[in-house]
Amino acid sequence: MSPESIPTPRQCSMSDALEILGDRYSLPLLRELLYGFHRFSDLAKLTGAPRTLLSGRLRRLEEAGVIVRRQYSERPARFEYHLTQAGADLLPVILTLKDWGERHTGDQEPKAVFRHRCGAELHPLTTCAGCHEEIRPGEFDVAGGTHPPVLQG
Repeated sequence: MSPESIPTPRQCSMSDALEILGDRYSLPLLRELLYGFHRFSDLAKLTGAPRTLLSGRLRRLEEAGVIVRRQYSERPARFEYHLTQAGADLLPVILTLKDWGERHTGDQEPKAVFRHRCGAELHPLTTCAGCHEEIRPGEFDVAGGTHPPVLQG
């Protein structure tokens, strides 16, 4: 096998995102921030994360620009955590992952039901920004980028 034909790891923005978000507690932390919980004690209880681990995850998400820390008490020094725009941009990912989990991981009973401002029960849908049609496997291709997949024929 020639060196040119040996597959190398694909450089991918999804892999880059998972470097930041791909542990057990990061997405649940962001879920709770989206639900409106901002204080460390609430985040610890609601995610079940050990406090020392939670501190590290919050610091990592802050360093990555996903959340921002805001002081709400001086004595003792206490902070709240809020989503940045980068964190808010994860809303469709979190909603889609929640929906997928309810359909494919067991009891299929919704743990939380969301209602859109129009009054309908909310279920995420990935659509094309150009034509607004739902995106399905096999209905799109890679048209560019710095590292598009090269299919061997």
